[in-house]
Amino acid sequence: MKKKEGLLFILLALVVMGTGCAEQEQQEELQTLSISGQWSPNTIDPHQSGYIAQRLGYAETLVGVDYEGKITPNLAKSWEVSDDGKNWTFVLREDVLFHDGTPFTAGVMKTSLERSFVRSESIFEKIPILAIEAPDNRTLVIRLESPFPALPAYLSKAESVALAPGSYDEDGNMLKPIGTGPFIFESWKPEEEVAVVKNPDYWGQTASVDKVIYRIMPEALTRKMLLDSKEIQIAMILSPEIAEEYTEKDGYTVLQQPIARVRMLGFNTEKEPFDDQKVRQAVNYAIDREAIVKYVLHGYGTTAAGLFPPGFYWANKEIAPYTYDTEKAKSLLEEAGWTDTNGDGTLDKNGNPLKITLITYPERAELPSIAEVIQQQLKNVGIDTELQVLNVDAANSLRNQGDFDIFLVGRGLLFVPDPDEIMMTDYHSSGTSTDGWGAYRWYNESVDGLLEEARTTSDMAVRKELYDEVQEIIVEEAPVAYLNYYVNIDVTTSDIEGYRLHPTEYSLHLENVSIV
Repeated sequence: MKKKEGLLFILLALVVMGTGCAEQEQQEELQTLSISGQWSPNTIDPHQSGYIAQRLGYAETLVGVDYEGKITPNLAKSWEVSDDGKNWTFVLREDVLFHDGTPFTAGVMKTSLERSFVRSESIFEKIPILAIEAPDNRTLVIRLESPFPALPAYLSKAESVALAPGSYDEDGNMLKPIGTGPFIFESWKPEEEVAVVKNPDYWGQTASVDKVIYRIMPEALTRKMLLDSKEIQIAMILSPEIAEEYTEKDGYTVLQQPIARVRMLGFNTEKEPFDDQKVRQAVNYAIDREAIVKYVLHGYGTTAAGLFPPGFYWANKEIAPYTYDTEKAKSLLEEAGWTDTNGDGTLDKNGNPLKITLITYPERAELPSIAEVIQQQLKNVGIDTELQVLNVDAANSLRNQGDFDIFLVGRGLLFVPDPDEIMMTDYHSSGTSTDGWGAYRWYNESVDGLLEEARTTSDMAVRKELYDEVQEIIVEEAPVAYLNYYVNIDVTTSDIEGYRLHPTEYSLHLENVSIV
């Protein structure tokens, strides 16, 4: 009996050990992709702030954006507009499930869209919405008060993602985002990380990796340290100076992509000295844009003329950029009444020295360095500049309070892949009079009229002409100074395949990424 009991004990132990080894091997086979970026969502509700949900792929929009910046089918497989431009009919995909198993239907999408239009009113109030209807499970109809050709582009905006009813309680408060994407939301640690896991039942291409951890690190040097220690496999948006270190380093790949984003200065047009157009133009002439690209950006990027980079359809390629001309800058300042009466090197007017405050933030790693160069370049024409480098929320708060003279920002341009959104937000008086990132308290009656005409005109060529004219006026009146167009730089470890940067930053498409 004792021999039999001993044998049984040994066999049982072997089975347990074998099971444990199998489980360990299975766990070891699970692939976790770790990436790090600087942006932290201030809410887990995608209808209020959806860019992380969209980029990490746990929520999706009706309309997609391809790698050429063009709108494409997504959860809506097709759409058409009525002859009068007021009624849009979207045909939805079949057999799409939310992550909790709820079927994706027109009725659910209607409810989700209605919620998003309220939660992100500042974005979607630009749409002249009359009603949303769901005549059957596969058909969604959006009725408008007036023609609005940009509607499909707005429906690619991250805040319009489809969410299952179980995502929020009966009062509309977010419980947990339940989307349709290739990844499923798992957890969020504010200011630290967002974790997602593979969706095995995804309607499109299923992911290769089993889990993604997005680590929130505002400082580029911290992201570099994590990459060097292999704690992460993708470091997003590194400065050119940091990225240069990896170009000849084994085990890493440097990726770059021109994107729809411009670095620019916004002037406080409500108060002296930048309530004067000549002073704003003088600053434009005082800045050596080519030197910034060459020495600060290490050649990553191109100098800017108008709002949009020349590779995008909506760019006005005829705009002549401001040249670097310190004598022209000094002449304009003198015309505006600013002279150096006491010989101290700083211009003055009516006994007041020309001292200004330039505010920026470090989440875009190169901005503080650019600000330092601008500080010196403005000094060369007699403008004394104090720099304030604050985290992005604090910097933007001061900007919105008007407690600044110049604000240096990296401005995304085509999160809605149509000019209507950025133009109405940053340059129409309805946008410049409120909080934001674009022109501050600037008003031009002609610009307002042109933008209002463009948003109801269905002819693309006519819209292009209208937006071209607006861009010319902006450059001439200079409520902002365009510096250079972005090239995003990400660095990956060499075992990463399929990772690709998007020109409008629409999505990371991590379902295409594998670890080899």
